[in-house]
Amino acid sequence: MVDIWYRWERELLADAEPWELMRAADESEREDAISRDVSFGTGGIRALMGIGPNRLNRLTVARASAGLAAYLHEVCDYVPSVVIAYDTRYHSADFARVAAGTFAAAGVRALVFAEPCATPLLSFAVPRLGADAGVVITASHNPMEYNGYKVYGALGDQATNELAHAVQSAIREIDPFAVPVESLNQALSGGRVTWVDSSLKDDYVRAVLAQSTGVSCDNLSIAYSPLNGCGLGPVRAVLEARGVRYVLVDEQCEPDGTFATCPRPNPERADAMSLTMACATEHASDLALANDPDVDRIGVAVPRPDGMRLLTGDEVGLLLFDFICRVTTLPEHPVAITTIVSSPLIDAIAEQSGVELRRTLTGFKYVGEQINLLEEQGRVDDFIVGVEESCGYLRGSYLRDKDGVVSLMLVCEMAAWHKAQGRDLCDALEELYERYGHVVSRQVCIEFEGIEGRREMELLMSRLRTDPPAAVGGHALIGVRDYLGGAPMPGDPSQILPSANVVQLDCVDGCRLIVRPSGTEPKVKAYCFACGSTRIQAMERLALMEVDARELARG
Repeated sequence: MVDIWYRWERELLADAEPWELMRAADESEREDAISRDVSFGTGGIRALMGIGPNRLNRLTVARASAGLAAYLHEVCDYVPSVVIAYDTRYHSADFARVAAGTFAAAGVRALVFAEPCATPLLSFAVPRLGADAGVVITASHNPMEYNGYKVYGALGDQATNELAHAVQSAIREIDPFAVPVESLNQALSGGRVTWVDSSLKDDYVRAVLAQSTGVSCDNLSIAYSPLNGCGLGPVRAVLEARGVRYVLVDEQCEPDGTFATCPRPNPERADAMSLTMACATEHASDLALANDPDVDRIGVAVPRPDGMRLLTGDEVGLLLFDFICRVTTLPEHPVAITTIVSSPLIDAIAEQSGVELRRTLTGFKYVGEQINLLEEQGRVDDFIVGVEESCGYLRGSYLRDKDGVVSLMLVCEMAAWHKAQGRDLCDALEELYERYGHVVSRQVCIEFEGIEGRREMELLMSRLRTDPPAAVGGHALIGVRDYLGGAPMPGDPSQILPSANVVQLDCVDGCRLIVRPSGTEPKVKAYCFACGSTRIQAMERLALMEVDARELARG
């Protein structure tokens, strides 16, 4: 182990650039860092930055790029091209340069954004630039120690299972210590790397604005934070175009790879939203809104008499779906897309509104696949909205990924529409529960660090399959659904979902627990759903389910 470690360390630290974040702290971390290669999950590669094959560093970025280049040469009978974007994290710009130099050396043309930008812009750019793939260097909402390498297909969709497996296979054939990387200046002068025209950002903003419902926002004020990421430019352009009054969280407007004021910059979390909520309170704003650093998610908090209420991703999804169904003219055969871990209430709204609802596996790449399928069928205009429980949403087919900018615009229009009728978003949510039933949900995350943690995660999933509990939260188990071998798609049984490491436990009274390992982080996610005749009863049941979910994880 020592020899392997020092080889990686020697190769990385020989560079003059500051790689302090690349050092591992202790022997157990070193063991984990060289225990395996980083692999593709639901969001491509996402890993701690550090030394070793199980970390993101210059060598693993070059290796991934060389693998993607090899795959593209295999499927293209011409010189392929890749669009590269990156966020504001430490080393993101460095890794983007390494990726561009690797593609250039491998005979793949690289089109690179000259400054940090939102992940949705990469999805938008790939098909418009006629590229064969896209890469964005980002770890989205993870803490500062993480970074990632997300791969996109020619349509601007996140790497499908088929593409991810093909690229992963190609990567395994690459020696990380023998990947040619051309200098950026040399590649630029030779035309093998070019900068993306800055006008594409304006095209993207126009595409976002084209998804507007037309509801006036003149009555709305918000507090906004980009959480030290890339969101300020496009969001400000959209807010001003839609007439929304806004104040900014000054401490979080400038790019900051340390995320000093929000160490876990995930807008699903109250601590990440705390400054935005305080700003909204100070200025008596109607909403507190924040995007994660790569701008594909949105957090929404509403001022209430007893303080700010942070809505869950499921709650925002329910509200957006209902809003779009009520204020827009739907196509003759409308289709909405969500995931298997989103609220069951979406089904009730879809049925009432005459909308076909398709449920995919977790990860917005599966939503993108369904949009692609609709396009192949000549039905792309039937797509009305995609909602994901982890604060990701999309209206329109101008790209194939969740988009925090269009989500923010729609949330503003939705809030303005409800405000004009004398209610806020919490009031609107309560009306939905009264209309369709009290179903509440909660995501429970249990972290499993290091090599031993991975083993414990595997044991947990095995136990759920072979020895499931008799009850969850006091509700008797009535069925187990294992997605590992594939399963019919809820909403369209003619389609079979890909195999996934997910177990669903169905209980009496409509209660449900879905468990899956995260595809991007060392944790297991348990999604608890509880029903009740009143919200209080549903919340009481949910609390008991959460206790049992944590007990199951501990074995």
